[in-house]
Amino acid sequence: MSSWIREAAFVEDKFLEQLKSLGWDVLSISDGDNKHRTANALLGRESFKDVILEDVLKSSLLKINGDWLVDEQIKEVINTLKNINHSSLFENNLASTSLLIENTSVDLNHETAAKSPTVKYIDFKNIQNNHFLAVSQFLVEGVQTIIPDITLFVNGIPLVVIECKAPDITDPIAEGVKQLKRYMNTRGTQTSEGASKLFHTNAFVVVSCRTQAKSGTISSNLEHFLSWRDPYPKSLSEFGADEQDILVAGMLSPLNLLEIMRDFIVVMGSGRKRVKIVCRYQQYRAVKKTIKRILEAKTLEERNGVIWHTQGSGKSLTMVFLVKHSRGIEELQDYKILFIVDRSDLQEQLEETATLIGEEILVAINGNDLKKKLSNDVSNINMTMMQKFNDGEFEKVNDGIDSSKVIVLIDEAHRTQYSKFGSALRQALPDAVKIAFTGTPVEKTIGSFGTYIDTYKIREAVEDGATVPIIYEGMTSNDTLENRGEFDAKFEDLFADLTPEQVEAIKQKYGTKGDILEAPKRVEEIAKHMVEHYIKNILPNGYKAQVVTSSRKAALLYNEAINKALQEYKDEIGELRSSVVISAKHNDNSDDFPKEYTTKTHKDKTVAEFKKPLDRSNLAFLVVSDMLLTGFDAPIEQVMYLDKKLTAHNLLQAIARVNRTYEGKTRGLIVDYYGVGAHLKEALVNYEDEDVADVMQDFSEELTKLELSHRKVMQFFAQNGVDEINEHTLEDAVVMLADEKLRAEFKMHYKEYTKLIDFILPHPIKAYLLGDAKILGLIKNEAHRRYRDEELLIEGVGEKVKKLINEHLVSKGIETKVRAISIFDDEFSDAIKDRPDKAVASEMEHAIRYTIRINIDKDPHYYKSLAQKLEEIIANHKDEWDKLVEKLSKFKEDMVGGREILEVFEKIGCGVFMPYYDMLLSFYDDEIKDEQKDKIIKLVIDSIEMTTREIDRVDFWGTTGENSRNNLQNYLVRLVADSKESTLIKNISAIKEQFMSLTKENQKELQGLKFAN
Repeated sequence: MSSWIREAAFVEDKFLEQLKSLGWDVLSISDGDNKHRTANALLGRESFKDVILEDVLKSSLLKINGDWLVDEQIKEVINTLKNINHSSLFENNLASTSLLIENTSVDLNHETAAKSPTVKYIDFKNIQNNHFLAVSQFLVEGVQTIIPDITLFVNGIPLVVIECKAPDITDPIAEGVKQLKRYMNTRGTQTSEGASKLFHTNAFVVVSCRTQAKSGTISSNLEHFLSWRDPYPKSLSEFGADEQDILVAGMLSPLNLLEIMRDFIVVMGSGRKRVKIVCRYQQYRAVKKTIKRILEAKTLEERNGVIWHTQGSGKSLTMVFLVKHSRGIEELQDYKILFIVDRSDLQEQLEETATLIGEEILVAINGNDLKKKLSNDVSNINMTMMQKFNDGEFEKVNDGIDSSKVIVLIDEAHRTQYSKFGSALRQALPDAVKIAFTGTPVEKTIGSFGTYIDTYKIREAVEDGATVPIIYEGMTSNDTLENRGEFDAKFEDLFADLTPEQVEAIKQKYGTKGDILEAPKRVEEIAKHMVEHYIKNILPNGYKAQVVTSSRKAALLYNEAINKALQEYKDEIGELRSSVVISAKHNDNSDDFPKEYTTKTHKDKTVAEFKKPLDRSNLAFLVVSDMLLTGFDAPIEQVMYLDKKLTAHNLLQAIARVNRTYEGKTRGLIVDYYGVGAHLKEALVNYEDEDVADVMQDFSEELTKLELSHRKVMQFFAQNGVDEINEHTLEDAVVMLADEKLRAEFKMHYKEYTKLIDFILPHPIKAYLLGDAKILGLIKNEAHRRYRDEELLIEGVGEKVKKLINEHLVSKGIETKVRAISIFDDEFSDAIKDRPDKAVASEMEHAIRYTIRINIDKDPHYYKSLAQKLEEIIANHKDEWDKLVEKLSKFKEDMVGGREILEVFEKIGCGVFMPYYDMLLSFYDDEIKDEQKDKIIKLVIDSIEMTTREIDRVDFWGTTGENSRNNLQNYLVRLVADSKESTLIKNISAIKEQFMSLTKENQKELQGLKFAN
C-alpha cells in the first residue's frame, strides 16, 4: 500500500470523520475534479487563485448581522478582507486576523438609519450562527499550485490548514511542517513557491500522522510545533492513545477553535523577530478551569486557587490568555484586573507581556495610588509589587472598595510563601478573586491562595517537548569527576599553608564558608575547569553557559578568572568572553564593586548579547550571583555552573534556566561545584515527591539510556536478518535498508543513539558502544550514498558525534561528504568493480532510480516510462543477480542513447520541446491525426518562443513577476483557443498548470534557446 493511500485511509479520513462528529460539514474534492479544474473543485470561486468562499461568506454575513445589509455593502465587507495587501505573509496575517476579530463597519444601516454600523465576519458569542466547513484537497493556485489535505473554513474564510502524513514515513511531522512552509513560502528559498494567500486569514496550522499531531502558526519552526494532549473540557479517558483524536477534540471543536482564535493567540517580539504564538493545551485548560472556578464557586474562598506550571512552559502567557478570555465573558467584563509581581525586573517583564492583552497597564506606586485606581468603575488592568503589601502599605486599601469585582493575579507566588503576604492581601482586598501563579510546586505546609486549579509538572513539560530534561553532573563527587585525583591535588595546593587536619576539615565543609568560596586560588582553578568543560562539552554545538556564584565578590572573581582561562584557548576557539551582572547596594565601595556591572543599561546590553548565537556575539559565559536566576529566559543557555548553596524554590527556579528548547538542544546541564546534588532531597524536603520527580536526572542515567538505545538498534538489525553489525556485514545491513520503511526506522534509532553519545562525549563511553556508533555511521553513510536518500543526512546530530564518525570514515579512506556518482559517470564503473553481483545490482538499480527521480519533473512522460521498464526488469529477475546486472547494464545503455525526439524539434536542436509535446498529447484518449500533431507542434514552438522572452524578466517566479507569469499564461490560452482543438480547450486549466511546472523545471535549458526573428 502506497504512502499516499495510507495517509488518506489512516489519517485524513479519520480526521474528517471526527470533524463531522463535532458538527463540521465535510466536503471531499476528487483528484479528477482537481486535475480537470471542474466546478466541483472551484467551489463557487471565480478563480482558483481565490481562497475565500464568497457565496458562503455572503450568506453568513446576512445570518450573523441581519438582512439589512445590501449587496453593495456585502461586497464592500468582503473586499475589505480580500484586498489586504502588505509586503509579507506575516503582515497580511496580522491585518486579516485583526479584522476578523475586531470586525468592520459600513456607511449606514438602511433600516434603522444608524451610521457606521458594525459588521461581524464571525459570531464569537453565538457559535451556532457560524458555518463550519472542512474541505479535503482544496486546490489553490499561487506561484505554484497547492492542494492541502484539509482546509477548515468558518463562514467561507480559511482559518486552519492541516497536512496529513502516513505514520510510517521518515519523520512525518517534520515532513508535514516542511510542506506547510512550502505552501506558505516561508522556507527562505531563492525563488517564491506555494500559495501564501491561503494563509492570510490563518489562525494556526496542524500536522498529523494520527499517532502524532502537532500545531503551530505561520511563524513556527519545527521545534515549536507541539502536541495537544488534553481534550478539555472533554475527559482524556474518552480517547485512545492517538494524538490526532485528542488534538481535534481539544482545538477544532467549533467552540474551542473560535475561543483559541480570539483569546489564545498572541504576537511577540519586534521587527523581523516577531512570532505568532498559539496557546499550549495546559494554558487553555488552566484558563478554562480558572473561569469555571470563579463563576461556579459557592463561597469567596472557593474562587481562589493556585496554577502551578513548571518553569519554561509559558506561565506568563497563561496570565495573558486568562485576562483576554475573561474580557469576552459577560459575567466578568466589569471586573478589574490587578497583577501583583515580585521585584522590579519581573515587573518590567510582566509589563511587556501584559501589553499583549491589548489594554493599557496602570502601575500603582503605593497604597493610595492603588486605592484610587481600584475605586472607579472602569474595568481596567492594574499592576503593583507585592513588597508593598509586606511593608503594610496597603492595609487600608479596602476602605470604600468593592473588591468582589477584582481579580488578583499573583506572579511567582512561591517567593512569598513564608511571608505575611497572603494575610496582608486578604486584609487589603478581602473579597477579591486571588489566583496565584507559580513555576515551582507549592510547599506542603503552605496554602495561602487555596488549592490547585491546574498543574503542569516537570515530567509533563519534558514529555511534551515544551522543555528539555535537566541533567545533573556533580563535580564534588568521587564517581562523577573524571580527574578527581588531579582536582584534589590542586585543591590541596591552594591551602598548602594549612595543616592536613585543617585541609580535611575544609574539604568536609567544602563550599559552606564565604571566605572559602571567594578564595581567589580556588576560584581560578574551578574557572579553568569550567572553561575546559565548556570547550569540550558545550561549545561544539554552539550553546552558552551561566555561572552562579555565592556572592557578588565571587561573581567578579569568577568573571575575571574565566576571561583569563578563555584567553589560553584563543588560538583554538577564537575570542570568546565572559561578562558579569550583579546588583547594586547602597553601601557599595566602587573599587570593590565597579558600578559598570550594576547598571540597568549594562544588564540589558549583556542579556541581549548573551541571547544571541555565538556567530553574532562572542559572549559565551554569563556570571551572576542573585540576578538573572528567575524571570530570565535564554534558550541558547545549555549549562549552568553552580557554586552556590540553593534550596527549595530558589534551586528549582535557578536550574530551570537551562530547560528552554533551542534548535538541536536535547538536554540542559547543571554542573555542580558546591554539592547541591548531594543534598537535593534535603533541599526539596518541603515538597511532595511527585511534584519534584525528575527535577534533575543524574548524568549516570544518560549512560544507562545509551546502553538501552544500543540494544534497540542492535535488535532492529537482528529482527531484519542482520544478526550483528560490523565491517564484514556492512553490505548486508545496507541492502536491508533498501526498504524505505526500514530506513525510516533506522533513522529514528540512529538519531536517538547518536544524540545520547553527543551529549555524553567527551566523558568515557564503553569501547563497544563507541565502536558500534562508528559502524552505524558507515552504514548510514553508505545507505545515503546508494539510495540517494537525503533524509539520511539526519539533521540535529551534534558536532561531537559527527567528528567521531567522520574521523572513523577518514581512517577507512572514505569521503566524509557523500557524493552520489551518476550511473553515466566513468567513476561509477570503478566504484562497483570487483564487488559481488548482488551489490552491483543494488548499486545500479538505485543509481537508475535516482536518475529517474531527479529528472521526472523535467520530463514526466519519458521518465515515467523508464520507471515502468525498471520495475519490470527487477520483477522478472528477482534474486537472479547475474542476469539482473546484465539487464540493468543494457537498460543503462538504452538510457545513454537518450529519448526519442521528433524530427522537427531535432532540426532546430530543441529536445526540451518534447516534454511539452508529450504533456499536450496526454490529454487525448485516442490516437490523433497528423494534422492535429502539426497543430500541437506549432503550439509548442510558439508558446516556448514566448516563454524564453518572459522568463528572462527579473523575479519571474517571485512576487513581482506575477504580471509576467499572467502574460505567459494568457498567451498560452490564446494559442490553445486558436488551435480549435476541443480536447485542449476543455483542459486549459490543467494545461496551464503543467506548462508552468515544466517551464520552472526546464528554466535553465529554456534560457539558453535562441529563436530566429
